[in-house]
Amino acid sequence: MNRCSRVSDTAVCGRALTLLATMFPLSEKSAVNLRGHYNLSNITTFADHEDASGSAVADFKLYTKFWGLQKYLSRAYDVEDYAVWEKVYESMQQIMEAFEGTPVASTREADGNEEKRAVKFLTDPQLFRLQLGDGFFRRHILVQFLILLRHLRIVQKPEEAFDSSKSHTESAVNRRVLSLLDSIGPSGKTFGTGMTRAFYWEKHWIAWKANGCKPFDRAPVPFEASEQRRKRKPIGSDVGKPKKASKILSSHEDDDNGKPWALPSEEERKEDLKSWQNSAPTVELIQSQLTDDKDEEDPSLKRKNMKPYVWKTLRVLQRKNFLLVRRIAEERFDLDAILTAGKSENEN
Repeated sequence: MNRCSRVSDTAVCGRALTLLATMFPLSEKSAVNLRGHYNLSNITTFADHEDASGSAVADFKLYTKFWGLQKYLSRAYDVEDYAVWEKVYESMQQIMEAFEGTPVASTREADGNEEKRAVKFLTDPQLFRLQLGDGFFRRHILVQFLILLRHLRIVQKPEEAFDSSKSHTESAVNRRVLSLLDSIGPSGKTFGTGMTRAFYWEKHWIAWKANGCKPFDRAPVPFEASEQRRKRKPIGSDVGKPKKASKILSSHEDDDNGKPWALPSEEERKEDLKSWQNSAPTVELIQSQLTDDKDEEDPSLKRKNMKPYVWKTLRVLQRKNFLLVRRIAEERFDLDAILTAGKSENEN
């Protein structure tokens, strides 16, 4: 990791960090940064005086505020002071106004492949106007804004860190930053939703660090004592012993011959089938139910408008009179019409 540059070898460093993250357990405290120290060695240098020969003279004030804001973005604890927050808030508002007034270019090349760039940007004043319209550059700056606002929400209460007016609240600034992220294509809204979800996960990660980085490993399940475990018969212990005849599951356990495993007779099976067939509703019962429903005012409570009841009734009618199958399609599943047609056919 020390030999590779995170600017020129970004992909290699990222794969190495991913490999290390999978090798160590979840409760490993390496690189957790318990005290929350910031990397103060990465200092952003830029032109602090205006060059008359340059072409970015008109935007020089915005240029100095833009790159001067990096000092506070890398030292978020300095912004906890309300006087410093007022200065940072003013610079953030001007930068977001510049983003809103500059058309943004897509972060994808014309051939459809994503651009592969380093996360280090030049601070030349002549490139500043082009950088404002670069979606890749703009997305990195807005993410820095979200990280700063997230830090202020964690360390202090909103009424202590911000002014009470609506324009100075953290939530208003946060919504504006997310709106700018959504406008950067492609998949702007997906990226903004992903950042919100990442901050939600970070909330639990910070709580884990505050509680002393308790291990995630679960305690092993206690092994049951040997006397409490179910005893198994040794293999071959039942060899040579006569096996008991298994009973056939039947409701007719006591027949005339006194054999509990005997199968039911033909007459008994016919009686069971007959009793099962008689359990289905009759046509007369269905007609009486439909007649009773005529007094119901609510159509949804009538049985003929209930799909399960119609389906079961049609099954019963088909079993009673198979000729009614033709009437079902003709009468469009109208039970009253089907019953009337079936009654007339029976009379004929």
